[in-house]
Amino acid sequence: MIRRATDRLLELPLVYRTWQAPFASAKLKPFLKHLDLTQTRRVLDVGCGPGTNAPVFAGLDHVGIDINPEYIRTASSRYPGRWVVGDVTDETIFPNEQFDCVFANSLMHHLDDRAVRNLLGRMARLTGRGGKVHVLDLVLPPNASPGRLLARLDRGRFARPVEQWRTLFTEHLREEHFQPYGYGLPFLPLWNMIYFVGVPK
Repeated sequence: MIRRATDRLLELPLVYRTWQAPFASAKLKPFLKHLDLTQTRRVLDVGCGPGTNAPVFAGLDHVGIDINPEYIRTASSRYPGRWVVGDVTDETIFPNEQFDCVFANSLMHHLDDRAVRNLLGRMARLTGRGGKVHVLDLVLPPNASPGRLLARLDRGRFARPVEQWRTLFTEHLREEHFQPYGYGLPFLPLWNMIYFVGVPK
């Protein structure tokens, strides 16, 4: 019951942004170190939430998509860019568009394996020539730790071990970069993550 109430609260844009704010830059650090924004024109931000990543892509052709209308309303009121309510795996959305950077930040641990496969396949098809898919997501550590506890408590039910993520990612994408990392408090990682970069096969 408490977990359901917490999940509902996090669906509210203000609550979600407040919860993410102290840790957002640390979570994005590997992505920002790897991606050359000067060589990036078009970005598709999949599961964009209330515009959490929008400041990173300021000045680019940035398109955000999320299934939560409240998130999209908040994002469109706060940031420039194009904001779409919908499921990116719907082929009628972006039927003839491609992007240099197709990005998913902490989305796939909310999805079962079949949905992740569908999503990654669609992300690959939306990636233009020379473009790349970038994924940040939550890892379930193998041993008891604060990171494992937080992964279990997360509203996403599908945090996975590192190698399970790798298997899913590489079904549709050729691996270019694969980096486990942690972030949280100084000297105490609270979340274990994976950063993956791939190109369509």
